[in-house]
Amino acid sequence: FFFSFSISANCFLQRQQCSFVNMVFTRCMTALAAATFATAQVHGWGFDCPVSNATLAPPKNISFLQPGHVSIVMAMGDSITAAFAAKSTVLEAREISWSIGTGTDDQPTLPYFLSQYHNSAEYALEGMSTEDVLPRDITHLPHNDYHPKTDRLNFAESEGAVHRGSLDEQWQFLTEQLPQYKDLDKRWKVLTVWMMANDVCGECNNVMDTTLWSSKMDQLLTNVTSTMNNVLINLVSTLDLSNVHRIQQSKLECKIIHKIIDECGCIDRGNATQLKLLDTNTHALNAENHKIAVKWQQKLAASGRDDVAVVVQGFQEGQGSTLDDTFLSNLDCFHPSTVGHKTLAVGLWNSMLCTKDRANGCGYNISNLKPTCPMPGDVFYTGPDVVPHGPPL
Repeated sequence: FFFSFSISANCFLQRQQCSFVNMVFTRCMTALAAATFATAQVHGWGFDCPVSNATLAPPKNISFLQPGHVSIVMAMGDSITAAFAAKSTVLEAREISWSIGTGTDDQPTLPYFLSQYHNSAEYALEGMSTEDVLPRDITHLPHNDYHPKTDRLNFAESEGAVHRGSLDEQWQFLTEQLPQYKDLDKRWKVLTVWMMANDVCGECNNVMDTTLWSSKMDQLLTNVTSTMNNVLINLVSTLDLSNVHRIQQSKLECKIIHKIIDECGCIDRGNATQLKLLDTNTHALNAENHKIAVKWQQKLAASGRDDVAVVVQGFQEGQGSTLDDTFLSNLDCFHPSTVGHKTLAVGLWNSMLCTKDRANGCGYNISNLKPTCPMPGDVFYTGPDVVPHGPPL
């Protein structure tokens, strides 16, 4: 979720925090301990949906947008989308990032799914991040954690948070990079935004004030809709983070790791009351996502914009109780693993294609890795906001 952490008291000397080198050493040692106890993760999986090679006519408007129409992908977020520790190393495994990485047959991502349906002779599918990288300028995270040559249009920053100005900074990166792609006005784009975790993770003792978060998200949508056309904007909700604590406490090696590192407020060591409030505050931010989507759907309709849609992808709302340790990285029992990124990728894909039963998530379960197979003519959902009923989905 977030690269933010503090080293525990035994990793301080005369009140001075350990150097980054010592931090990496500590994490490598904890990763070694985790590997000693690690549960095997299942990686074998193939995409077996039927794919049509028929050339698609351009959509009349965004309500006709099909997977094969999309030729540019973009993402904003924190260390989840930067894919920090996904491969149980201190690298950002951005090429397998759930919403923006290139992906593979065994490690699907949203762009991977899109690529199965992309058959345009005019435009390649572009924007995906392509390589493992170290977080940039690590002593000043989240600022400037962007590697333009390989991150492409993945602007996520480890430790990124709305209250730290990350949405503003990532928008600046986007405005600098996007003009490099030809025929922007003609091409159909998907922008996926998920930036909640670092804003809510310390909110364990008080009801969260969501005003700043909502204001910044609203400003981002103003920026996007005033400068782009032909774009589907995904606003992604967050699972119940107390389940990360549950998983950590279920494994000895994770308990050991989180006696050494302190990550994200009360998730490591919070009591039941604190964890319940953490989930309540997460639900509050999810609710703000829905309010923002409704507001922008009304604004876009009033201004006659049928080339833009703002859609909450709520496949994680109220979810998490069925997840196990394979969802988390062996490095820190905290960030999503390769399995976690695969799960998130399928969840996003299924949610985007869920058009008839969104309140029940079209039967999707966050622990089910089977992707939806779109039939010819199937479109992405761009209709009115729907709040999921919550588990079980």
